[in-house]
Amino acid sequence: MRGSQMARQWRLLRLIESRRHGITAADLARELEIPLRTVYRDLEAIQEAGFPLYSERDASGSIWKLMDSFKKQMPLPLTPTELMALHISSDVLSAFNGTFFHASIQSVLKKVKASLSPETLRYVDGISGKLTVNFGPARTFSGLKETIKAVTEAATQQRRLEIIYRAASTAKVTQRKVDPYHVHMAKGGFYLIGYCHHRREIRTFAVERIRECTVLDERFEMRSDFDLDDYLKNAFQLMTGQPRKIAIRIAPAAAHIVRERMWHPTQQIQELLDGGVEISFEVPINYEIISWILGFGPAAEVLEPSDLRNRIASDLETAARQYSRVLSRPRVGIRRVSAKLS
Repeated sequence: MRGSQMARQWRLLRLIESRRHGITAADLARELEIPLRTVYRDLEAIQEAGFPLYSERDASGSIWKLMDSFKKQMPLPLTPTELMALHISSDVLSAFNGTFFHASIQSVLKKVKASLSPETLRYVDGISGKLTVNFGPARTFSGLKETIKAVTEAATQQRRLEIIYRAASTAKVTQRKVDPYHVHMAKGGFYLIGYCHHRREIRTFAVERIRECTVLDERFEMRSDFDLDDYLKNAFQLMTGQPRKIAIRIAPAAAHIVRERMWHPTQQIQELLDGGVEISFEVPINYEIISWILGFGPAAEVLEPSDLRNRIASDLETAARQYSRVLSRPRVGIRRVSAKLS
């Protein structure tokens, strides 16, 4: 209830802000599709919170406006809803906890809060926690704070990096020089995209697998033909490669999951007579697409290409054999590890 009230009052403020000459309560009720008495209750609540709403009469009745002087009282010329958005961003950026991004937004918010009246501060604080963002399983960034800061600053200043990197597929550790083009957040983690002098091509590096990072005095020029969207367009999620045509039949019980989301720009979905769907797209074959298919279990069947179909079949057969013998195998060598959440 409280969250919907906040959202409604946000929309009400946005409407008043957008009308240079003000807006009547009746127009607010009509555009928000709420009763007139609710509009008046919200206007009163917003005024009590310290937001400078006032009304004046003209030929059409009472017109509601915001005082222009409100912006001048702020450290920055923020509107009331921009102020709310800034506060909510603190909750949204909780996914970045442990990084300088999170620390910086907290610092900005602290400065803005210092200028608010106690009534307005109570109102804005009431918004906290009403909007949350779940990025899925997230990395712990507290131990990566300096690395994230280094790669971000190097990308901004166009300075070359020297990194010690552990590859995910082979666990091999190598030393590389990288021209950092872009720092990208996806799947709950930070990724560095740049030109690798070791591989002589543009590569993607997971920041958590960078063991050491040194910002060099060497400058670099980004390749003129590099475009981030173009680089990522063929990736299923993040990892790039040679795209191939993939077709998968999804059983009726799981078809709604596929219909509800855009998985890739090239996807095509065909409805089947039994209520299932056939989805196809052109993406690289790597662990990202394989994990996605296996996540559907028996509800997904790869139709093409044959090598991917055989790979999925082999993985499922291996899993079936593993589960068929696990109960008869003694559980030895188990070490319990507790995860500490910060």
